Amino acid sequence: MKEPKRAKLLPLLMLAFFLCAGCWMNVGKRQLTKLPKLNKIAVLPMDRASSKPASERPTCNISGKSTVTSYYVTPEAAERVSKILYSLVLKDPRFKKVTQGQCLGLLNSILQKNVKSSELRILRSFGKDLDADAILYGKLYRFRERIGSPYAVKTPASVAFSLILVRVADGAVLWRYSFDQTQEALTSNLLNWRFYKEQGMRWVTAEELAAYGLEQAVKELEQMLS
Repeated sequence: MKEPKRAKLLPLLMLAFFLCAGCWMNVGKRQLTKLPKLNKIAVLPMDRASSKPASERPTCNISGKSTVTSYYVTPEAAERVSKILYSLVLKDPRFKKVTQGQCLGLLNSILQKNVKSSELRILRSFGKDLDADAILYGKLYRFRERIGSPYAVKTPASVAFSLILVRVADGAVLWRYSFDQTQEALTSNLLNWRFYKEQGMRWVTAEELAAYGLEQAVKELEQMLS
């Protein structure tokens, strides 16, 4: 008679764990503050932290707040992630897409004036040339595709990126967001239950993992801009 009781208790214990985990994750959420009014936000295509094959090195993001290990990112991967970002933010008329061609043209013009321009100074110059109040800039550190199928993998997908919102007037970083995730099995880390609830019980692709991270980032940014 004891075994059936244990069988009945197990689902209840699991439910209690998930509820506690959910409460713990809510407590750890970032405190959001409203951003100043911004009428035009120029969105740059995702930059590649490492563009040389076989390179692997610790890299600070532009705001200097965190260091991640960057891996070689292909132009195709950066383009795919840029498309996801554009699809999410361009629903808001305040966001304006900046093409890769525009970026290259503006960069050449800026560097001709000052070869030693810092990244932040370049972003401000972009914003001034585009008549924008702020620049949304992203850097892709890792885009490693899964090796395997949706239900069995040798190596899971892994993605890392950062986003910052820079005010053109003074170069202030108004908002930053970092995402660094390698998919883990639910049995390895039960705190991933929220991810699996949204994505389903399967191994996602790198593009799907990037989309998941960008959706979380844009959702937070929208809350701060509203």
